Amino acid sequence: MQQPAWFSNTTAAGLRGLPLPRAVENGPLHVTVPRGAHTPRAQGIIGHQRDIAEPAYEQLLVPCSTGELVPLPVATIGATLLTAATDLELPDLVALVDAARFSDELATLADIDRMLARSARRAGAAALRRAVDRSRPGVRSRPESHLRLLLTQAGFPEPEVAPEVSTPLGLLHPDLAWPFYRVLIEYEGDGHRTDNRVFARDLRRFDAFTDAEWSAIRCSREDLYSDPSRVLGSVARRLRARGWRTRTRLRLAIPPMARP
Repeated sequence: MQQPAWFSNTTAAGLRGLPLPRAVENGPLHVTVPRGAHTPRAQGIIGHQRDIAEPAYEQLLVPCSTGELVPLPVATIGATLLTAATDLELPDLVALVDAARFSDELATLADIDRMLARSARRAGAAALRRAVDRSRPGVRSRPESHLRLLLTQAGFPEPEVAPEVSTPLGLLHPDLAWPFYRVLIEYEGDGHRTDNRVFARDLRRFDAFTDAEWSAIRCSREDLYSDPSRVLGSVARRLRARGWRTRTRLRLAIPPMARP
């Protein structure tokens, strides 16, 4: 790495521990230099020249395979999101922004604003602005981001993220919910199925939601990434049973989200 050069795009996102599609997790390394500097070229490296707000990168302590922390020049969180916006589809970019906000809401939004103020017409700026508009605080996982986008795309009112629900177990926070209708939905990944403790906890949670007179819906990985028609139909029935009405035709047969 010749100075000044720094890891950017999806490489920076991965180094920061942000969620990425599997297709790009082990992809080539993205390295960016300022406009006019020598662009790195080598096998497995994609070089970029960018003119964006300074500072564009910072020294980030990244754990290596031995557990040792290694300082690497990595794009700031705002520059990470701006450069990654050129590589990702909108749902995955929204999930990236959601995860960054969950880690540090104020710092993330401040650095995004700083980048967009200087780079409003630069590559990735329009996509990042759309992603920020669709992003919400408190989202705890990439599938939850995708599920929220799927529900709004189908024509449902936007659900709240992790609202408080009073139950016999105390205050619980479902992934997504419509509190006015007392309907909630939770995403269940493979860990919910293969981990006995997680499975037992889920059973207690759903019993508690039912005891509190909430209608709870489970969404599986297959529902989200293969065939969402079942879960979308279930949401429609539960909301309508609780009094929700709409004059807009629902899109219950929309394509699934891209594979994780």
